Amino acid sequence: MPNANPRPSRIGQGFVPKWWVVAFTVLLLALAAVVLYSLWAFWPANLQELDTKPEGKQVTYFGAHFDVSTDTLFFAVVALAGALGGFVHTLRSFSMYVGTRYLRWSWIPFNLLLPAVGALGGTVFYLVFRGGLFSTSTSATDANPYGFAAVAALVGLFSEQAIEKLRHVAREMFAEAPKYEPDHYTEAKADAPPAAGGGGSSGSPG
Repeated sequence: MPNANPRPSRIGQGFVPKWWVVAFTVLLLALAAVVLYSLWAFWPANLQELDTKPEGKQVTYFGAHFDVSTDTLFFAVVALAGALGGFVHTLRSFSMYVGTRYLRWSWIPFNLLLPAVGALGGTVFYLVFRGGLFSTSTSATDANPYGFAAVAALVGLFSEQAIEKLRHVAREMFAEAPKYEPDHYTEAKADAPPAAGGGGSSGSPG
């Protein structure tokens, strides 16, 4: 049976000091600004024009100029939109915990990883929707970047609900996964009876 009172971990139980709160606030705002700028830079403004250019779109990114194909633009847009949705969730959660003075160190990795979860989840949803709604012969210009970016942003903002939706889709496509009982930590007791066949006493190790 699972242990009713598992030992709590002490990792990250301390509160985040004031100056670290300021540093994380500046860092999150700077990263969110970079993601927003990147989305603007990679956004496919004119898909009809891109369809006539095999080299795709010329992107200007922090002063650098390079050509990106249309398919690569879509992958970049959905990943950045998912990360942007994750940043909305992160900034809202971070500000709430700071405002209520309950921000502990254990919440920092959660907040920093949410944009990455949003980018990865947005890309997965893009693959699912693109593979299910469009044939392989359909040009990328027939797709709607606003629709895919909106879905990716919602995936980043509501990652738990999005993953649950993918789980429902997987249940319809694949067989039920086998059930396994997870391992649980059980603390040894001094008055525990000796194991069968053991020659030692109850107070000494077997």
